[in-house]
Order: sequence, then structure tokens, then C-alpha cells
Amino acid sequence: MIKNIKKYLKKFEKSFALSYFFIIMIIFLPTAITMPSLSFRGAIITAIGIDKVEDEVEFSVLTLSDISKDNMGENTKVVSGKNSTVANAISSIESQIGRRLKMGHVGYVIVSQSFATEDIASVLNTLTITTKLPNSVSLIMSRDSAKDVLSQASKLEQSSMYKLREIIQNEFNVNYTKDTSLNNFLKGYFSATKTSTLVYLKLDKDASTGINSSPETDGASNENESNQSQQTKTNNVISLQREHAVFVDGKLKYILSVDEMKGINWIVENNLQQLLTITGVNEQGLNNASLSFEVQQNIIKPNVAFRNNKPIITFELSLKLNPVEIIQQTKQMKSPKDIVITEELNNKINDTIKKEVALTLNKLRKEKTDVVGIYKILYSNNHKKFNEFLESLNDKTDFLSFVKINMKVDAKIFAS
Repeated sequence: MIKNIKKYLKKFEKSFALSYFFIIMIIFLPTAITMPSLSFRGAIITAIGIDKVEDEVEFSVLTLSDISKDNMGENTKVVSGKNSTVANAISSIESQIGRRLKMGHVGYVIVSQSFATEDIASVLNTLTITTKLPNSVSLIMSRDSAKDVLSQASKLEQSSMYKLREIIQNEFNVNYTKDTSLNNFLKGYFSATKTSTLVYLKLDKDASTGINSSPETDGASNENESNQSQQTKTNNVISLQREHAVFVDGKLKYILSVDEMKGINWIVENNLQQLLTITGVNEQGLNNASLSFEVQQNIIKPNVAFRNNKPIITFELSLKLNPVEIIQQTKQMKSPKDIVITEELNNKINDTIKKEVALTLNKLRKEKTDVVGIYKILYSNNHKKFNEFLESLNDKTDFLSFVKINMKVDAKIFAS
């Protein structure tokens, strides 16, 4: 009797499960079949450009196409909209393409130099709230139109395996560049010094360095194609400079040169100066030689003291270097791997870094901007004495002029 009941229950369970499955299929399958795909309902955005055109904001996006490519590139398209506000410009784009913009895959945001005279921080803050733009996206300021940069980036991605977002990401992770993510920009904007920085990007027609974004062809088939080819040769070289645009209160103030950026990266934590070059070396069998080192590690320790109510910061740098190149006029050959760090060479390294830091500090003091976090170092070390120091100044924004900076370098050869 019990066995029969168990058999009946098992049959009932199977029939019930099968019936339940068919009910679910009947209810949801027609909807699933007729529902548009996710890529059709939303436009996947990989980059954003913001320009100022007269009294309007031009908001441009680089969006992925639904059509796949056979080569290594991606099919992308630039779509833009103009309006008095960014929100309305985005709405205009969505009306043009009939899809909602999906910002989760955005790799970078380009702000044109013409728009950078505005308070761009408020616009960026609005974007993070209304479009769920990731805080980790890279921010760049372009000398040229942001829309033009996106157009060249689109050509680059379609015609080659290179992608501007990967080049930018490499610059942040490998080369000596301050982190200019959206999150860091807004942190600087809301900090006591109200200072932020962005990487500077240029489009150059006749640049000797950079990436040519125009597709390579084996010759035009007719005169029209030839004329069109000539027209596309303008502004076709993308050059990512190691200059940085400095913003105060969300507005562009000035540009830091490549040499001025070197000093910043010696004393800013979590940033790595990739190469160090020492000139005038006359030891270890070398004659007025230049030595180049890869910086494998840079441990920074700031020590703060106050003397006569004036702050003194001594940055202790512990460097691990890998010799990579020797240049000298004599024909005597010497391998970089034979170089050792003597006391004399360590002093030359220390002097070189001091000069690079001094060049940077002179610029920052002149412009009354703190992009290296000196304010934060002093405040976190002894906020009471630092506040007393600030109160003694007639102009608190000029506090850097009264801060003495010392450098103490201990260099060693990197042992792999």
C-alpha cells in the first residue's frame, strides 16, 4: 500500500513539474521572443566628449555599432546633440538614435579646452548622478574639439587594433602620470585647495610623434576618393601629451609642461616616474656620460617639522633603479648592467631630482596651486600648528611660498 502511494506521488510530482513548465512557457515565451535585444534597447557608449559651441553645450558620444567587424577593430559611431544643458543634449541624442544611452562601459571623458573655462565639475557631478557614469573613468582635456577627438578615435578603432581608451589606461598604469579619474577630479574639487588636474591631449596634422588615425589605403580608385583622402588628412595624429591641465574650482587655470610634471611625480604617492636620466657621469670608466634608469620602485616618506612657525617637509625617497642605457662620446663600450650606485652617483641622482622638484614648486608657488597634496601632508601631520601657520598669512592661497621642501634620496640597483 505504502509503495503504491509513493509511486503515485512520484508520478504526480513529475506531472506537476511538467505542467508548471508548460504554464511558464505559455506565459513568458511570446514576450521573450518579441522583446527587442538589450543592444537594441540601449546604446553602449564607450567614450564621451563635451564642447562649448557659442552659448550651447555639445555632448558627443562614441557608441558601438550592432554590426560586427571581421578585423581587429570595432565598429563605432559618433553621435552628438546640442542644447543649453547637458541633460537636454543627452535627451536629444537619445531621440536621434531611438535608444537609451548606457554609460557603464565608458572608458574616458574628453573635455575641450574651450569648455574648460566653465565650471566643468558641476557638469561631471550631474553626469555621475543622472547617467550612472562610473567614477573610475579617465578624464582628459583636449586642446581641440572633443567631438573631433572622438571622430579620430572612431577611425583609429575601425582601422587598427589600437584603441584610445587602452592608450589612456596604459598611461595611467605604466607611465608617469597623475591619476586623473573622475573620482580624483571631484575629490580635488571638493578639497581645501579646490585643485584638480587632467591629462592634456592634442590633435596635430603634422605631428612627428603620435598615432595616425586615418585608415591606411593602397591608393584611391578614382579622383573623388583621392580628394576625399586628402581631406581626411587634417587633424589625424592623436598625441597624448604628458602635460597636465590644472583646474581650480572646476575651471582651467594653466598647463603644466612635461618637465614640470616630472617633479610632481617624485613626491606624489602612487605615481611612478618611469625613467630617470643622469648627465655628466665621470666614474666607473665613463666620460661625461648620460645614464638612463627605469624606476622599478619609489617609496616616498614625508617628514614634517615646524621651525619659527614655518613648515619644513623632507621627502625621503627610496628608489630601486634598473640601468637601461649609457650614452657617451667615447667609443668605449660598457654594459648598463655593470653600473653600480656609488656615493657620488647617488649624489648626482639626488641633485637631479632636487632640480626637477624645484622647477615644479616654482611653478606651483607662482600660480598659488597645490597639485601635489602639500596641504594634506601638513594638515594630517600636525593640524594645530598648520592652522596657526595659515592664520599668520595675509594670503592663505599663497601658503606654498612659505613651505620649505627638502629631498633625501637613497638609490639602489633593482635586483630581479
